[in-house]
Amino acid sequence: MIRWILVCLLIVGSGAAATPDNAAGKDAQRHLFSAAPEQQTSELAEAEATQRSGSEFTALNLIALCFVAYLVWTFGRYLLMRKRDADKAEADRLKWQVYQSLATSLDAKNYTIISRHLYPNQLDALSLDCVVLSPFGVFVVVVAEQSGLIAVETDSQVWPCRHKNKTHYLANPLTAAAQRAATLAGVLNTPFGVRWIVVFPDDAEFSPTRPPDCCKVSEVPLDILRYTRCQFSHEQVRIFEQAVLSYGEHNKRLSA
Repeated sequence: MIRWILVCLLIVGSGAAATPDNAAGKDAQRHLFSAAPEQQTSELAEAEATQRSGSEFTALNLIALCFVAYLVWTFGRYLLMRKRDADKAEADRLKWQVYQSLATSLDAKNYTIISRHLYPNQLDALSLDCVVLSPFGVFVVVVAEQSGLIAVETDSQVWPCRHKNKTHYLANPLTAAAQRAATLAGVLNTPFGVRWIVVFPDDAEFSPTRPPDCCKVSEVPLDILRYTRCQFSHEQVRIFEQAVLSYGEHNKRLSA
């Protein structure tokens, strides 16, 4: 890309250098009327050559401008794609932290963790980041990447967020989490016992207070462990796991 920029600058510079020559050519044409006939013929040829040279430089300038515009567009697109890739990498890192926090804190005998990292196709079909199955309930984990100070307005569709001296607006994550939990309850064919948790980065702050069903990455295991009343048998938990995995495979075959 740098090589193309240098070429364009060279062409533009050549065109700029041609401007005095064009002016000189016009002066030569004005001088033709006061010169001798023999001189007029030679000077006329020189003036025409100068005009052709100026036209060529003008075309080169146009080409150079087109190249510069293309390079600016390419560079802008590159920056946009780079930002998107960085945002995606940050989101994946946060989801992996959530999984690690759950896997290191929950007993594998009672809790089954189905994460997007382990089963991407299955959870993509349900638009879920993570599901925790246990006799104490089914927990839908939704990861929100928003950091900073979050103004919680549970009755509003958007939450204002202040991060790095900029204000962003986050769609109410509780609404989306409730909808996904309802979808999962339909897949599992259970009218009760399905809850949802929205997980934020550890550097997130809530104003005025942290809303129910929201927590930080380091707190998500505690939010699940506080439910201690059995609602399902271990056999039902295994059936739920098969239902989640088979639902993703079924939708994968339908979309193929």
